[in-house]
Amino acid sequence: MVAPGTFEAEMGGTVSTANQGRVASFPLLLKQTLTRFLQLQVGSNGYTVVTDPSSASQLRYVDNVFFGPKLHLRDQGDAWPSLAVSAEASVPTFRADGAPRSDDVFFTAYASKDVGFVHIDWNVGVDAWRIEQAPATQAFTALALSASPVQRLGVAVEGYYFSDAAPLAPHDGGVRVALSVASRSWLVADLGGDVGFFPSTRAYTFFFGMTVIPAVLWRPEKAPAP
Repeated sequence: MVAPGTFEAEMGGTVSTANQGRVASFPLLLKQTLTRFLQLQVGSNGYTVVTDPSSASQLRYVDNVFFGPKLHLRDQGDAWPSLAVSAEASVPTFRADGAPRSDDVFFTAYASKDVGFVHIDWNVGVDAWRIEQAPATQAFTALALSASPVQRLGVAVEGYYFSDAAPLAPHDGGVRVALSVASRSWLVADLGGDVGFFPSTRAYTFFFGMTVIPAVLWRPEKAPAP
């Protein structure tokens, strides 16, 4: 997590193609770091458009809004990775005919470690939906390797998998590659794509985004010199 007092905004867009059609969404994530150990997050997959190629019809809706804390448990050491956990609730937004509506909660554990010039991130978690007909639970994991071969330029490779949570969410998985450019200390832009393991769920995805620090609301007080 960034320094306490720092407000971050992550935004972007994704376009995914599968056998059933095409999905475009514009996610947004807001993060406010309160202390070295606590960050509050609010976000959404945002405005979403689902296109059915068989009928050329489109479903448009604003996806759920999620919110909750992320807790930093420890910094990395010579052997141990840094550790963090988060717990977030998700609630529906505006009603739209045909759009999915369900409450859910999800829990994620994070481990990060620098090994030489490579940064390793491993996340595992579970998402539980409360739907009237039948509750569904989906487990997920992701492993990412990233590095900065030259100053301000980053590259990352990530593999991920989501278990089956029918009828609300099918299994999913794939490998994605991303490039990022830190053009300013407060601005990072990235773009990339991924190929899915299950074409019936999602064949491939193109995404772009940016991370912005629009404000530092306060700065941590420095310890007095001895």
